Amino acid sequence: MAFVQPIFCLNNMKKKRKILIIKTGFSEFLDRGISTTVSLGDVLFCTTLLHLYKNDHVTWVTSSAAKGLFKDNPFIHKLLIFGSQTFRKITCSHYDIFINLEKDIGICAFLKQVKAKKKFGFYFNEKIHDIATCRQATRYLLAGQENHRFINCNTAELLYQAVGKKWNGQGMILTRKGKRKPIYDIGFNYSVGTKWPTKGWPLKKWKSLEKSLRSDFTVSWQKGHKNIRQYINWIDSCNMIVTSDSLGQLIAQALGKKVLTLFGPTNHKRMRGIPNISILPSRLRCCYRPCYLPICKNKKFCMEEISPLEVATKVRNLEGRR
Repeated sequence: MAFVQPIFCLNNMKKKRKILIIKTGFSEFLDRGISTTVSLGDVLFCTTLLHLYKNDHVTWVTSSAAKGLFKDNPFIHKLLIFGSQTFRKITCSHYDIFINLEKDIGICAFLKQVKAKKKFGFYFNEKIHDIATCRQATRYLLAGQENHRFINCNTAELLYQAVGKKWNGQGMILTRKGKRKPIYDIGFNYSVGTKWPTKGWPLKKWKSLEKSLRSDFTVSWQKGHKNIRQYINWIDSCNMIVTSDSLGQLIAQALGKKVLTLFGPTNHKRMRGIPNISILPSRLRCCYRPCYLPICKNKKFCMEEISPLEVATKVRNLEGRR
């Protein structure tokens, strides 16, 4: 009998690349500010990049506060927590691609020691003694929030530009095992973080919205936001989330929920074209908007100008109950 040489698929023989991604959340992708409070939403949003490296070996360095976002993520093979031991590990390894999404000067200076064939994102430029961007990253990436009022493309497009790729509608990756059928029609994600309290819609408006909806929908108020996995479980228990521009909005999008986001002081254009979101911006004409300010400078507060009736009508339209 003649010997038949087996034919192997070249894709199966292709060696997996080693990818290193640094995203702790101490700085935000579109903000020059550094904070000890981790921006969990910004960390989650950057998981959009994982679509590019599904067939590779990915090491992701994050903060301890953000590790709950990566539980059971099939595209991260090694999750490391930010710290001196982790830096020693990554500087002893060689990578095919290294992506740094943190703008902290100290982190950028230390990461010069990382060995990689290709580097993307932020690095410390010794000539200008400041942070710079590698390769295709746009000027917006180094700007402060005051310049982001002029951005007309969405954040995912900018994120993909930072690694020299084109965004084609990929969403965030958040894994939750044991997914169950929603038990609430609408979830009110009413609480906002301390960085931008101006993102919040007044509580009296939320209560008025509940009165408008409760005859037709089961409503649940935000739960579990002090524990990230409990928070994810609560969002997953709702069919639709009404929210301000916040972490809850991004979690709901990543879980494939219907999302209605109320925008005031932040730029709603960042979310145009991103999957699973409907946008309801304030109608208030204000020379500062989008201002990204923690305290309103105007006599009229932009979030006050969004009416419960307007939100209720939008909810009914999205749910097909006019």
